[in-house]
Amino acid sequence: MKTFILALQLMTRLPINKEIDVTDERLIRGVSYWPFVGVITGIIDCIVFVLLSFIVPKSVAAAFAVLCQLCVTGGFHLDGLCDTADAIYSARTRERMLEIMKDSRVGTNGVIAAIFDIGLKILILCQLDHPVSAILLAPVAGKCVQGILMYKAHYPREKGLGASYIGKISGPIMAACFLCGVILIDLVLFLDGSRWLLVCPVIFGAVAWAYRFYIERKIGGMTGDTMGAGNEVTEIVFLLCLLAGQRFGW
Repeated sequence: MKTFILALQLMTRLPINKEIDVTDERLIRGVSYWPFVGVITGIIDCIVFVLLSFIVPKSVAAAFAVLCQLCVTGGFHLDGLCDTADAIYSARTRERMLEIMKDSRVGTNGVIAAIFDIGLKILILCQLDHPVSAILLAPVAGKCVQGILMYKAHYPREKGLGASYIGKISGPIMAACFLCGVILIDLVLFLDGSRWLLVCPVIFGAVAWAYRFYIERKIGGMTGDTMGAGNEVTEIVFLLCLLAGQRFGW
């Protein structure tokens, strides 16, 4: 339970007033709980969406659900997306890219990435017939691929928060993280009558591997920022899968 609470404290801004000893071992074991953290944040987002749906149009409720996710997580992953976009598309050396990621200022590429990320999520949710399940599961999809991004990856910096995880998690923890997320997603999709039970996880899992390969080619490893960006990319891919499934009657 302490490991799960620590994962919640790390990945969200929920007011959990409980002091827990932070050790690398506990942080690493906590990775397997990350999909459940996604469930909790997704439930909060769903509550906001459902309540607002009674008084405002669906599009406005969707916008506030996305905003709620940013508030609950403190924009943790979106910040990583912005930093990654600024660095990767700066056309600089690997060393300079890593320096750009550490810069607290957001550049043009980061702003574009953030606008596209938030805007596309809202647009997709507005098009879905069952947006509640999508709002619930998108954070789960984003969290469950984190093990894939970290497993046997190289951390290109000397120190940082990512140094506690990246390249240090075991195969069983990676598998537990991904499979727990997939089981949760498939359960909800099954109850929702979707036929994407097997296809959807395969698609966003494959995209996560491809994304990792691309980032490693660019900067020689994975960082906390690129993991956050991977979360956002996976959420978008997951939502697109649901939209495509709806479009083609799957």
